[in-house]
Amino acid sequence: MRERLLQLLRFCAVGIACLFLGLAILAGLHELAGVNYLIAYVVGFVVTNLAGYLLNARFTFSLRSVAHAGAIRYMLVNSALLCANTLALKLLVDVLHMWYLAAAVVLALINAPVSFIGQWMFTYRGMARDARTAA
Repeated sequence: MRERLLQLLRFCAVGIACLFLGLAILAGLHELAGVNYLIAYVVGFVVTNLAGYLLNARFTFSLRSVAHAGAIRYMLVNSALLCANTLALKLLVDVLHMWYLAAAVVLALINAPVSFIGQWMFTYRGMARDARTAA
């Protein structure tokens, strides 16, 4: 139990760093480059999730290396999250008239525990199992 709590805290620390990176990408692409906020959100989501994958593998789940199978599982979980979050962002901004950056922060707060559970169950637990099997 204590280890799961520490993993959650490390996962959140990585998530906060990735959140700021993602918001910078979102705002930079939308405000400075004139890119549609949904496209900018997708770009930021992909970039920060790739960074998050590597950071979480090493820092959160203490894996010595990353595997292709783990990366595929990670991207499958994040593809589902990206679809749900992009739809939710559109609804928050276009229907509820929320500022796009505030909506992105709300989604990030909701996404953190959902992502942690999904990644632990499908990605990193599987990678740890794969590493034990290979040893």
